[in-house]
Amino acid sequence: MKLSSKTHYGLMACHILGRNYPDKTVSASTLESCISVSGKYLEKIMRMLAGRNIVSATRGASGGYYLSRPPEQIKVGEVVRALEDDMEIIECVTKDGKCKCCPSSRVWKKLYNGINELLDSITIADMINGNV
Repeated sequence: MKLSSKTHYGLMACHILGRNYPDKTVSASTLESCISVSGKYLEKIMRMLAGRNIVSATRGASGGYYLSRPPEQIKVGEVVRALEDDMEIIECVTKDGKCKCCPSSRVWKKLYNGINELLDSITIADMINGNV
């Protein structure tokens, strides 16, 4: 399984925003520079995170992005699932009941649950503080 660059850049952005929480917003150009990502790609990522109430933005001369909640309240799993279409590794893991077509569905469900439990055990604050 390979995660997309959206997740890599999104977690980097949340880390930067978390280090600046709650005192100041971080401009899009600063994030672009720190993460080495194009403005359009960053905007797409931030829009996806905003849709899940992870980040917010303000406009204007002192505008920029900021975390919508304290870094202690934002799980890495939330960020990953916002950017990876809910981490559906295979179709049968998110279906209710047992998948009748796949004899290995229990393996995939166990993997899916394990990954999500791990990601949900880590917050943005843990990343900032090096507690990972």
